[in-house]
Amino acid sequence: MKKTKTMRTTTKVAVLLASGVASLTTAQAGSADLLLGFNDAAGPSSAQNDYVIDLGLNASTLVADAVGNGGTWNLSSLLNGSTFNTAFSTDANNLNNVAFGVVGGYNVPPTKYLFQTVLPGSTPALPNSGQLKNASSYAGSPTLGEYGSSSSGSWSGLVALSPTQNGIGSVASQTGNPLTFLSSGTASLELWQITGTGLQTTVGTWADLGTFNVNLNNDTVTFTVPSAVPEPSATGVLAGAGLLAVIMRQQIKRKNA
Repeated sequence: MKKTKTMRTTTKVAVLLASGVASLTTAQAGSADLLLGFNDAAGPSSAQNDYVIDLGLNASTLVADAVGNGGTWNLSSLLNGSTFNTAFSTDANNLNNVAFGVVGGYNVPPTKYLFQTVLPGSTPALPNSGQLKNASSYAGSPTLGEYGSSSSGSWSGLVALSPTQNGIGSVASQTGNPLTFLSSGTASLELWQITGTGLQTTVGTWADLGTFNVNLNNDTVTFTVPSAVPEPSATGVLAGAGLLAVIMRQQIKRKNA
């Protein structure tokens, strides 16, 4: 029997979900959107601003969209180059001084999710239950838009001051720094997920979901899932089954729309 495009897509989603690469459970469907943020602590004081973008989807949806689109999902329409230039225009070296990262947090007991980026080849620090609770709360709280880094609820205060300064009461102070500096306007970071469950918060392990790439020379942002997918495990298949059903329905609806 010849496979249709929808069948091929849902098969790829099933394999990805079944693997340890993206062990996203159905409970995550209610999690908060991922946030992409820029800040500049290395430039002049007039450029020490934050620019935070709501990506408009949680990690499970992002992974599913990327898989269904051949492995990469384009988020460039959400990045406003004019806003970036306004925020950091007084820093003549902003394509090297500005930092970027992605975080997401969901903290509604008994379940907690934390998503954060780190440099490729690295893994965030494994948090204890208290650190996961704090980091997931911080990650879901930054103010959106462009504003001064010292503002209440700022990206700089809740996520990290810079790639080399964690700050206090931030994601970086709990699980490691999620930011990196742009280099000639470009940068790449790996997105990771960790889950905590139960009233006493049993902390799981980190799972690598894929790679964010930004390029401020042409105002592009993309997310790419890992190309090499391990053999599915029985545990992973069961964990991903619920989410797979949701994604299959979404794929069919899109096809029939």
